[in-house]
Amino acid sequence: MQTELPPPTLAAIADTARRGRLDEAALMASRAVAAAPADPVLAALAGAIEAMRGQPTRAVPLLETAHRLRPEDVTVRVNLVESLYRTGNALRARSLATLEAARADRSLRLASLGGALAAEAEDHDAAIAFYRHVVGARPDDWSAWNNLGNALEATGQTDAAIDALRRALALAPDSAPIHINLGNALIAAGRLDEAEAAIAAAHAQFPQDPMPLVTRHALLRQQGAEDEAFAALVAAAELAPGDARLHHDVGAEASRLALFPEAEAAFRRAIAVDPALGEAHAWLAAVLERVNREDEIPAVAEAAAKAGAGAPFLAFIDALTLKRAGRNEEALAALEAVGDAITPERLYNLRGLLLDRLGRPDEAFAAFTAMNRHWQDDPTDPRGRAAAYRAALVDAAEVLTPQWLAGWTTPPPPAARRTPLFIAGFPRSGTTLLDTLLMTDPAVAVLEEEPFITEAEALLGSVDAMAEASPEAIAAARDAYFARVDALLGLSPEEAAQRIIVDKQPMHLNKVAIIRRLFPDARVILSLRHPCDVLLSCYLTHFRTNSAMANFLDLGDAAALYDITFAHWEKARALFDLPVATVVYEQLIENPEAVLRPVFEWADLTFPEGVLDHTRAARERGVVTSASYSQVTEPLYRRAAGRWHRYAAHLSPVLPVLRPWVERFGYSLEDGRIPPAWPGGV
Repeated sequence: MQTELPPPTLAAIADTARRGRLDEAALMASRAVAAAPADPVLAALAGAIEAMRGQPTRAVPLLETAHRLRPEDVTVRVNLVESLYRTGNALRARSLATLEAARADRSLRLASLGGALAAEAEDHDAAIAFYRHVVGARPDDWSAWNNLGNALEATGQTDAAIDALRRALALAPDSAPIHINLGNALIAAGRLDEAEAAIAAAHAQFPQDPMPLVTRHALLRQQGAEDEAFAALVAAAELAPGDARLHHDVGAEASRLALFPEAEAAFRRAIAVDPALGEAHAWLAAVLERVNREDEIPAVAEAAAKAGAGAPFLAFIDALTLKRAGRNEEALAALEAVGDAITPERLYNLRGLLLDRLGRPDEAFAAFTAMNRHWQDDPTDPRGRAAAYRAALVDAAEVLTPQWLAGWTTPPPPAARRTPLFIAGFPRSGTTLLDTLLMTDPAVAVLEEEPFITEAEALLGSVDAMAEASPEAIAAARDAYFARVDALLGLSPEEAAQRIIVDKQPMHLNKVAIIRRLFPDARVILSLRHPCDVLLSCYLTHFRTNSAMANFLDLGDAAALYDITFAHWEKARALFDLPVATVVYEQLIENPEAVLRPVFEWADLTFPEGVLDHTRAARERGVVTSASYSQVTEPLYRRAAGRWHRYAAHLSPVLPVLRPWVERFGYSLEDGRIPPAWPGGV
């Protein structure tokens, strides 16, 4: 005959738990609760034991019973909130973790939990109230000071955040996260010198921790030192070889900087660490599309699907593939399935391109405007930098006078090698197509938007100083230019003597003075396109947001830059009596051979025999870093000529600025008139 054991007493259960025999105590408690389900003390004890042994799901119903029967019991409330939090029921936990209840809890656990729940819900004001209560009662709680600082920083109260984080750091100087949080708060406050010191101290104290370097990346980006910022991020990833997310971030930053081989390598490392990281697969596909290796994208899609990367990322990869295939409706449908899985600027850009191709200009313009507004909010203040860039161009143009030129010192003897041929033209004027066509002469080596002329200008000390530069200084700057060219192209001295350097940089329009200072016999090919098409294309294109390209985030800024740039160009061209061959984009795409044959002759280049095959030259040149990466590998097309008419309503605010240049160059706002082909053109 089976005898039923009496339920254990509270004292026996508690004693067993105190001895650390939690599983046994839990069994005893369950028997006691079964015998007395309405006993709040038993329910509270049983729930506490389940929580202690890491079973919050089992703890919650027991603690809910205890709380219902004794809602004033603070300990029960605290245990219940903590168990709810651990089971992911944040909404119910927050309803119990009120500030009023927290003030009744002398242990301060409820206030700490309330602060964590509020911060997780991004209710930073509530988090501040909870953490202020904690530090008011326990001023030596470094964790609460740290959390208070983070909440204050999130609400823009940066000075108060810095004070709180300094209190936390004084209490816990060996905490790397507090050092990082302080550095971020100093960056947010614009106290960049202090931030730099704090981050340097953190890196020195924790040299194997990648986070100080990640924070240094953010600081350097805000200071505009993009190359140094990227190097810091790369160094951080090297300290964390198993951090797939950090490798992905390196790839994303490399993509933004047009460092596509580095981006590809970083994304592949991220995937090797975490094959299911969908973002890395999607961004890798975007890089391959960007460098015209679209035939490799299906393998990325297959690997992503096999790894379970997620439907939104597979949809993004499909959208890229369909776009390249010209299946724009299907690509747009695929893009709609991506949701918010991909960063918004990429989605806006791709959506805008597809809508434009589908003949839906108003929707396309809205997408591109959203893309540009996203970048306007970048912490590096792109519009402020753009304004400073325009102001510097105005100042430089004012220096260009006959009196200034008459005061130039004697130039050095000519270089022993051939003077480079320079290509200029406002961005999106066809400069990449032009330099690709020039590469059909096998002796031509193209510099693709490299900063070497700007670096030489810096060596001579600006436009003002170059007039008084000594022949030796000019020769040294010129030698440094050629050294950079040869290093980039991998040319030996013998090869360098045989190659014809074509230095393509659209903003050479503003560098005529330094070009002529280094190379008095320099000649320039100007790539010209309808100003409205140029400005529209700049606005619709995602560039690397350096100080020059940041002007294209706003139509008004872009028009102002166009006006300032061509005013500068016209003044410099006249002052130096600059030899210029003008290539009209609209004429070039209609009849490339007729347009380019005289240009080749003028530039002493060898015109190719047979068909002028720009697509072959583009494929052979490798990665194209300009925004025209895909167009130069396609047959010449006319869809971009006159495209601005579809967007005329959106361009109307800037047409008064552009009209004088439209008419000066021989175009029109009223019809399809274009300038004649050079020679005899503009």
